[in-house]
Amino acid sequence: MKVLVLYNSKSGSGDKTSLIKTLTTYLAGEGVEEKNICLHEPKSIEEAVALAKQASEERVDLVVTMGGDGTINKIAGGIYEGGGHSVLGILPSGTVNNFAKSLGIPIGEAAIPNLLKGQVKAVKLCQVNQQYAISSLTLGIMADIAAKVTSAQKRKWGPLAYLKDTIRVLFRNRNYYLELRYGQELVRYKTKILLITLTKSIGGITQFDTVSEFDDGLMSVYLFSDVSLWRWLLRLPRIFRGEVAQLQELQHFRTSELSIKQYKRRYRSARTRIDGDKSDYLPVKLTVLPEGIRVMVP
Repeated sequence: MKVLVLYNSKSGSGDKTSLIKTLTTYLAGEGVEEKNICLHEPKSIEEAVALAKQASEERVDLVVTMGGDGTINKIAGGIYEGGGHSVLGILPSGTVNNFAKSLGIPIGEAAIPNLLKGQVKAVKLCQVNQQYAISSLTLGIMADIAAKVTSAQKRKWGPLAYLKDTIRVLFRNRNYYLELRYGQELVRYKTKILLITLTKSIGGITQFDTVSEFDDGLMSVYLFSDVSLWRWLLRLPRIFRGEVAQLQELQHFRTSELSIKQYKRRYRSARTRIDGDKSDYLPVKLTVLPEGIRVMVP
């Protein structure tokens, strides 16, 4: 058995050196030869994708990623582009870890036995232009709040890091004018938030999207109406409790393909965020890839 371990020492929190030592000791104890274990910290996103793609092309049995959603999606995309021959193993060590939570994978060292003792599950990916999403794409208030949060702040404060800019963004009260094309539909929305999810867990809310399944081949699209600032403030507790589907201001649909662009622009081009990280400006095209990646799950 051949194992490639790709990690991001700057992602999330915790001692990565200790985690790697525990991992290699466990693999050796389970009979994986040292010569078949390769540890690598990519120096760039491009290198991470290239290494994962190469491993998949060479049919490395298991590619382990150590980091958060923004690291995992790069590795998953590389494996997919390499033909999907490698299984993805996850040691969650990011800030929120939506993807891992939705799969029931524990955090840190507790996830190590799953790498060999778990089951292989085929799950969906979403291609966004030339990138890949495993959990979410956001635009609007949620993306604007996250835009100013640094990696150091996320490591120090976890999900609380996102609260510091919430009031500032809400008082700015910006709207986005979006044109969405899916199936035979072409619709226009004036909205404060666009949220696209692939998993049940978003932003640490474990049951945000109660209908999403990893094998359904669909994305869930949420748009929130243009409402007053004060109504938004009143709605925040319900949003954080995962009661989004009950909000009257919400419009929701599911689809396998979606194109988004701005039909009216009062500000600079809107920028999206994929799995918590900065991504492309509009326009974007999203396509769900059913069973795009195989993952070790408990």
